[in-house]
Formats: sequence, C-alpha cells, structure tokens
Amino acid sequence: MSKIAMGIAFGGKPMEFLTVLVLALAFSNSLGSTTPGLHNQANHPFNYVVVIVMENQGFGDVINNPSAPFMNQLASSYALATNYTAVNHPSLPNYLSLVSGQDFASWSKADCNPSPGCGAGNASNIVDSLENRGLSWKAYMEDYPSNCGSYCSPGNCFLGDTGTGQYAARHDPFVYFDDIVNSTARCSRIVPANSGGRGGPDDLFLSDLASPSTSSNFMWLTPNLCNDIHDCPISTGDTYLSKVVPNILNSSLFTHQKAALFITFDEGNGYCPINGSSLDCVYSVWAGPVVKTNFQSTNQYNHYSFLKTLETVWKLPPLTSNDSNATPMTEFFAHPSHGGHGEHEQLGDEHGKANFEDHQHHDYHGVCNLCQRFSD
Repeated sequence: MSKIAMGIAFGGKPMEFLTVLVLALAFSNSLGSTTPGLHNQANHPFNYVVVIVMENQGFGDVINNPSAPFMNQLASSYALATNYTAVNHPSLPNYLSLVSGQDFASWSKADCNPSPGCGAGNASNIVDSLENRGLSWKAYMEDYPSNCGSYCSPGNCFLGDTGTGQYAARHDPFVYFDDIVNSTARCSRIVPANSGGRGGPDDLFLSDLASPSTSSNFMWLTPNLCNDIHDCPISTGDTYLSKVVPNILNSSLFTHQKAALFITFDEGNGYCPINGSSLDCVYSVWAGPVVKTNFQSTNQYNHYSFLKTLETVWKLPPLTSNDSNATPMTEFFAHPSHGGHGEHEQLGDEHGKANFEDHQHHDYHGVCNLCQRFSD
C-alpha cells in the first residue's frame, strides 16, 4: 500500500496512521516482554513455573499425616508423584541438582556455605539455559537481606548464612555458581521473598505474580528454616504452605496465564513406600491451571526429572548426562487441546478459570492408599 493510499485509509491523515502503528508495535512488544523465547510455542503446557523446596521429610512422613492437612489436600486435588526421589544427602547436593543437573558431591555433602573450595565454579546451570533462550528468572529467598553488607560477592550477591532471620545459604543453590555471583545483573535476580524478614507472608514474591510484566518464566521460592520444616514441625510448614499456595494459585498470573507450581522436598528418610525400596522418596506435587487434577503417577522420577521437564517444555539443552537421561514429568499436565485446564474446566469460576477454593472440598484421607500404613 502506498503512502497516499495509507493516508486515505486513515481519513487522509498519514501522521495519524503512523501514530497508530507506533502504538500498536509498542503494545505488542509489551505483551510479550516476559516470554520472548516462547512466542511460537502455543503447545507448551506452561510458560511460567514456580518451584518451592521444602526440607527433610520423606513421602511417608507427609502423605496421610494429619499434621499436614493442606499438603495432603493439595496432593489429592492436583497431581502427585508417588515415586519421586532425592539424589543424595544432605541438603545442598539436592538443591544443586535441581538447578544444574549434578550434585557436586565431592564438596557439597559438607553442606558448606559458598566459599573457596565450596562452589560450582563455572559449571553450567539453569540460569545459563534460560537466558540463552530469552527466558526470565528470579529466585526469592525468605529472610534474604536487601543489602549484602560485608558478605558481598563481586556481583553483590549475599554470601552470608543468616540474612535477616532464618535464611540458609545451603538452601540457595544460585550463590554457588561463579557466573551468577560475579554478575551484578544476575545477583539482582536473587531477592528477598518477604519485606519484613522472619518468614511469610512472602509479600514481595506474591506481588510479582500480579502481572506477566513483573513475573518471571522461572521463579524459585525458598522458605526460611522454620517454614521449610528444617527446624520446625511438619504442621508449621503445612500452615505456611496453606497461606502461600492459595495466593499463588489465585494470583493474576495463575488465573490468566499458563503457569504451574511445583512443590518438592530436598531429601527424605531413605525409603519409598510404594515399592519398598531404599530410594529416598519425597513429596512432590504439581499444581495449577495447566496441571491434571486428581492425578497420581507411580512412575519413577527424581530431581533431575524436574530439570528435564523444563528442558523438554522450553526446548533447553541438557546440562549434564543426568538430566539428559532423566524422564520428564510431562504426564502431569493437561493436554494443550483442553485449553491448558484439563479437568479444571468443570470446576472454574464465572470466567472459566479454576481457583484453589474449587478444590478445597477434597479430604486428605486416603490420598495415597498404598501408603496408609505410614499413618498408623
């Protein structure tokens, strides 16, 4: 179309056309700013992921435990992996495995703070993969200080171990990688989850879920040492999740975008109730509008499977042979042809979007009937 024709199409006002064109381009760019690498992937089961890592409880310690009604209710309502295992002991190797595909057991088994001799060096990690794909990330840590003070890395990551309350560096795997702690831009993506310190309600994290423009494709949440059940009873962690998870699932991001929540534990007690093996089975649940409801799988998965799931869905390259050979957890997601909602389509609110209250009528008893003996 010629400039004259364009001017005629807009009432003889070429400048008005140009103004409309500029505004249209700006608007289209703003809509896609958080997912530049996912524009042409309509069949992805999710474009956003939140992962919460809890502490030191085996599968049988949580499932059918009356002290954990919320976790059992969530497992009953959404998708539970009954044979999901940790990869090592103690905590740090498992955290590192989730973000890098390897446990660095030669030094990480000491559960040491990041320091010379206790770091992954230039090893590749999920941050590298995400950024190379054009995807965004942010790691939220409860009781993480807003200023690194006297414990600063070259990029101003906090390398201390206490923060403003019960933060633990060994539960923050990102600060063990040189290409993260030496980068100011990357350190700025490791932030406090809560403004007041000392636990929830994780207001800073939750406020970012209000819009795709403030959310990241990959969001990691580490509770503090009490809320993650490391230093406190299971009931404390269950109460914490009962406050945070409904706010996640009812957020604007989860009700209007293809978003998934993954909750797991770093390690358990070295036993799998389903097959009676000495593998270290831990509670692991997928939840959200794109996840199957009332679903259980007895297939074997581990922390490398979580990483492989991200790599499979977002077309990321494997980081190691561990995640390359792992089985992705794609069976937990509703088929894209269902609009990403699967069984939620029968349970949604007036807008056709499911919210967490739709599932609260589920009783936690008998979530895993094969594990019933663990509640006796």
